[in-house]
Amino acid sequence: MLRALSVADRAGDHAGFRALCRRHADALDADRDAWLRVPRELRESFRGDMDAMRPFMLTAQRIARELDGLGRPAALRRLAGAEAPGNPLEKIHEAEVLAEDGEFEAADALLRAQLAEGAADDVWVASIHSRLATHAAVRNDLDTAIEHARRAHELVRRRGHWGAARAAEVLDDLLTARELRRGTLHGRHLGACREALTHAQRLSDRALFAESNRALWQLLDELNTYPEESPALRFLGKLCGLTGLNHFHLGDRDAARAWTRRALRECRLRGDRLGEEVYEANLKEIDRRE
Repeated sequence: MLRALSVADRAGDHAGFRALCRRHADALDADRDAWLRVPRELRESFRGDMDAMRPFMLTAQRIARELDGLGRPAALRRLAGAEAPGNPLEKIHEAEVLAEDGEFEAADALLRAQLAEGAADDVWVASIHSRLATHAAVRNDLDTAIEHARRAHELVRRRGHWGAARAAEVLDDLLTARELRRGTLHGRHLGACREALTHAQRLSDRALFAESNRALWQLLDELNTYPEESPALRFLGKLCGLTGLNHFHLGDRDAARAWTRRALRECRLRGDRLGEEVYEANLKEIDRRE
């Protein structure tokens, strides 16, 4: 029954979802303690990837709303906090439901309470900061969003967690958005560089490697005119790395190696440990193909 509801929900089959809720309303209401609680077998995987919990939470929320409309409010009352369980994962569940309803202050209060309890796991704490960053960004409080996003990035990077790349992207997006909003020269530079890099990446993805490199070299000429304090210069590592990758696909191993080494130097200069790992691995792959 729950599997069928989940499939219908994720497929966007709203009529089928509602029909299933009506058909099984008695059983769903009677067993709400089971399906509202995060399944034990999923808890460990959720700790490693908190975003994986989102589909589960949203489906549970929608079931509770359907039951409420059918005169069975107990599940929705529990999600609203009337019967909040003590498991930390359940608290995150409750915060996500509140945020989905636009109740960001209440959601943030729950998340901050989890931080105040002094959780020892860096990835768990990072996931909470990540959610606080998202909520602040929705409210257009970019300073607060950046503060939480920076903390989340620091924590996952320190642990060497696979989510460090995504955390870095989120932080960079927020920093760029703030500069663009302020209308500063740095903001304009950041926006232009990100657009140019995205264009070059799309060309490379379409196997237009020479065309991608021409776009990258044009961007490099532009970056060379920026002052040393320009935040846009942090894109040099990615620029050089993509140029090296394009040369690799074009069969020019020497150029690929030279550009990748330059990308590695840029990452080390700017403290981008994740970039260092990527380009060190790329260099090994280039040497292996010799």
